[in-house]
Amino acid sequence: MTCGQSSVSTASLQHPNCKTFRIIHPFHPSKNKKFEIHSIKTPHGERRVYHYDSEGRIASVPLAWTDISPPDPFVVVSAGRALFRIKDLLRLVYLVGEIKKGVDK
Repeated sequence: MTCGQSSVSTASLQHPNCKTFRIIHPFHPSKNKKFEIHSIKTPHGERRVYHYDSEGRIASVPLAWTDISPPDPFVVVSAGRALFRIKDLLRLVYLVGEIKKGVDK
């Protein structure tokens, strides 16, 4: 198993020699770029991978946006047939409503 094929929630525990990751989120500007792992933490309930950006500053991305994250069960089961989860769509509806409230004032 390689670093990018982790089947557990923490790359550092499953793959102690795994030192790098790639961002795989389709809309992230650093998609497919390789970064060295600084740490993996869970601030505010969301697992994040910390790394140094191109300017040497510490940055982070959600673990789910990387190739070291275990596969999302929704993505596996939907097998490309559904692009969005119901809860994500409902959240989007809420956010659009909030934006419209601000515009209508």
